[in-house]
Amino acid sequence: MKTLLFGLFLLAPALRAQPVPGSMAQVYTVTSDRYERFRMPRVRLPNAVVARRINRQLLRQCVDYTGSVDSTASPRQQLRQTLLECCYDQESKTWMAGGLGYTGTDYTVLLNQGYLLSVEFTRDNNGLTELAAEHLTFDLRTGKRLTLGDLVADPPAQLAQRMDWAINRRLKAELADVAAVYGDSDVIAHVAQLYGFEDWNMVKQKPILADTSAASALDEQYWLKTADFALDDHALLLYHNVGMSRIDIPFLPDPVYTFPFARIHPRGLLVPLAKAAAAKKPKTK
Repeated sequence: MKTLLFGLFLLAPALRAQPVPGSMAQVYTVTSDRYERFRMPRVRLPNAVVARRINRQLLRQCVDYTGSVDSTASPRQQLRQTLLECCYDQESKTWMAGGLGYTGTDYTVLLNQGYLLSVEFTRDNNGLTELAAEHLTFDLRTGKRLTLGDLVADPPAQLAQRMDWAINRRLKAELADVAAVYGDSDVIAHVAQLYGFEDWNMVKQKPILADTSAASALDEQYWLKTADFALDDHALLLYHNVGMSRIDIPFLPDPVYTFPFARIHPRGLLVPLAKAAAAKKPKTK
């Protein structure tokens, strides 16, 4: 009996660590072909209705229905049809090297726990990966696509202002690096224009210059509903993409702005995740 109790004692932490059924999705990949030019996530859950709801949204994210894709076909067939439209020349009966239009997609799971699934998607156009990614976050209990307002209780104007400050700090630092490396006034002026700064001299004088869409939005509630965001296991990830051509890629700033859960006010499903992240954080002496 003592041996049995001791064995159960040793197993207790492992048993407690097991995720609750349905709190994590089983994610698998559907591809268009053996070269995997189109890769799409699909989920399995104990609740098949919720899984179907999420999978429909994932399919819409990855398939372009403006062409002749049959929306009643299987996901793999729809990806295959999308591939044929972009990359197969019907006249010559040959595959094109790069393709035309929407030519590929891929994904990365950023978070899959605590009834939350957060996914990042990249898209290829004309054979080249777009500079900006897209993100979807789901409630695994209902299949609903979540907005920032569903997960964060911070006042919209306050959160938007913090995002603006972070954007401006980063862009100013990037521009200062450009000035230090190139020292060419024409290059500096060009990059300043890309970043939304009208004048480099003015940038050095004023702490906040860029008119980003967050704080300048007339309706902060609308921003909460439309902001591009994702989650990982310790932070809220907000995104700000600076539009530019591929010629200017050397000046492309990191679009990810990390807000640790400890620095925001979590709401809903984010509350237990934030508590778990706080418990994992090593205590400083």
